[in-house]
Amino acid sequence: MSVARRRREIGLLKVLGFVNRQVAAAVSWQATTLALIGIVVGVPLGLVAGEAIWNAFANNLGAVPISVVPVWLVVTLAVGVLVVANLLAIGPALVATRSKPARLLQPSQRTAV
Repeated sequence: MSVARRRREIGLLKVLGFVNRQVAAAVSWQATTLALIGIVVGVPLGLVAGEAIWNAFANNLGAVPISVVPVWLVVTLAVGVLVVANLLAIGPALVATRSKPARLLQPSQRTAV
């Protein structure tokens, strides 16, 4: 979606001299940044919510509420999210690199309703 929304910016970058590799890198960096924001916000919130739910569940069972979170699992999950985000960005990056700047800079054909 970001490539479709930012088609004018991509066209402008191409007119200013970006080569296809740089356009693909820009799309990849955007995917990486979005994934990192999700990781930075989601991991702490997930850990806090998971611990709170586990404590409530364990207390209702009458068990000792000890939560264990393997650090390697959290790191593996974060790396996996980054890898998947960049793999998903390959398609839009290819579309952005194959587009012609003149076509990207044309006014959109949307009609007001």
